[in-house]
Amino acid sequence: MKRENYACNGMSFLRMALFGILSVALAFPIYACTIFVLTNGQSVLFCNNEDWTNPNTRIWFVPSGNGFYGCVYVGYDDGWARGGMNTEGLACDWVGGFTEQWQADPSTCVRGNPTERMLEACATVEEAIVFFQKHKESDFYRAKILVADRTGASAIIGAHEGQLQIEKSKQSRGFGYAFQTLRECLMKKPEPTVAKSASILHDCLQEGKYATKYSNVFNLKSGDIYLYQFHQHVDSIRLNLTAELSKGAHYFDMARIHQQYSQSAIPLLINMKRYFLDDYPPIADLNPAATSHIRNVIEDAISGKMHQEDYIPELWASISPIQKDIQEDLRRYGTFTSIAPVNHTDNGNTYINSYRLEFENVFLLMRFELDRKNRIVSFKSEGAERKPGADLGE
Repeated sequence: MKRENYACNGMSFLRMALFGILSVALAFPIYACTIFVLTNGQSVLFCNNEDWTNPNTRIWFVPSGNGFYGCVYVGYDDGWARGGMNTEGLACDWVGGFTEQWQADPSTCVRGNPTERMLEACATVEEAIVFFQKHKESDFYRAKILVADRTGASAIIGAHEGQLQIEKSKQSRGFGYAFQTLRECLMKKPEPTVAKSASILHDCLQEGKYATKYSNVFNLKSGDIYLYQFHQHVDSIRLNLTAELSKGAHYFDMARIHQQYSQSAIPLLINMKRYFLDDYPPIADLNPAATSHIRNVIEDAISGKMHQEDYIPELWASISPIQKDIQEDLRRYGTFTSIAPVNHTDNGNTYINSYRLEFENVFLLMRFELDRKNRIVSFKSEGAERKPGADLGE
């Protein structure tokens, strides 16, 4: 889920109109999701309603490696996991909308997405608690995470009065947007069945602008995954974590999952990979004039002084009316500190340069297509990585 102002996993999506940052979850959205655990000791189901405005929902699978567990993640096309489950039967998701005194220590924060780092490293709720005690997650001042394992143990982890707050349980429990409805359901002590979980999720749907975009149920003992898209009228589907991981790293667009499931596995996009920036080290600058030009374009956008001649007419027509929005969003990234080329392709009439852009709070991997006059033809964000402890605001 989005960690939102009563939302799940936490960040209010930046518009980033110029650079097309795919809602990279670097700030908190505003409305929330509903998450809960159903357990009777023998069965354990982890359930989530994901509420937000972005219709581009995805589920992706990252096999285990040296020192990390295999995982399934759910979220959007920004590649930032909102929740997930690992091969050890540990699952998590977030609820936001809190205002707490909390000061994280950037030196203890993990690289990249804390949800992913925790699921890669922990097998039990107790290990997850230790993880967040060691790594002072910066978003706890406005969000709480629910973690549960295959024993039925769970914990809500957040902050209160400047201290880490941990609420353990071995009973069915949950919280979020539809808390009143959820509480009434849980008071009836429902059996932990997939059918009952789906029924409760349906009762807890959000409508309107922030309507629920997908719902998921994770069976923490079997590794089965159930996906629902109630508002989108897409049939539910059951997957299995072990079976999907055996296919290698891949993803599905939830809206097209029935069609894609019968086809060859789709390789992960750049922004879904672990530490993707490590695969793009700086190279020799084969086009220093273009690099200098891109640096100037970014600095002009930050200062609110974009120039028409830097873009082809079609692109300028689309970005010119939103210059102030672009400036506002870029400033959330902090000071622009460096640009380094990582790839160069000459296509004849145009050439494509990819760069690592470093700001005070974030690294971006950006792709620019330019014509022979060094005018920008198109641009695309291929990934973003928030720096440990960085806060990009609401």
